[in-house]
Amino acid sequence: MKYPNLFKAFNTHIDLDIDVYLDLEDRLVHKKIGKKDFLFKQGEVVNYLPFINDGLMINNIIDKDGEEHVIQIRGTGLWLGDLYSFFSGATTRFNIQAYQPTEVLMINHETFDYMTKNHPVYEKYFRLSIQNAYVQTLNRIYNLHSASAEERYLELIKNIPELFDKIPHYIIASHLNIKPQSLSRIRKNLK
Repeated sequence: MKYPNLFKAFNTHIDLDIDVYLDLEDRLVHKKIGKKDFLFKQGEVVNYLPFINDGLMINNIIDKDGEEHVIQIRGTGLWLGDLYSFFSGATTRFNIQAYQPTEVLMINHETFDYMTKNHPVYEKYFRLSIQNAYVQTLNRIYNLHSASAEERYLELIKNIPELFDKIPHYIIASHLNIKPQSLSRIRKNLK
């Protein structure tokens, strides 16, 4: 087994037989991305489901005024892509960018179709993963409108404790939907 992080991720939702996993492993597209390099940019079609085997990535948008808005931050052992673009063939509205040297394992359409047809356990995994992603998205929207900036900060640090060593503070502030000065004030008050 070359990628134990991926095997472990699959086993969060399903009981995956090692032979079924190994049938997938050789079909993966392996890619290394340099710090601050893009995996996908706004306007491209996302033809892969990317899994972060090692590293840290963000999903962001740049608005009409050129301001960056960080939607997601994901690290080792997690997926980060654009499901809408992948499944519909429409262009993505997001940028997906590495914030440290990152290794991704990607599943293309052919591999996804093969996996779900020949090993239905993968269909169950992706159904459960997409359900969880939907719930997380709703929670994020809810928290943006109901939780204080400090509460959102504490939740983020709980989920990604290594964050402050690897991503600039203005990116974290954008993800929390606050100004960098507010993030500095929150951090100072919590010390």
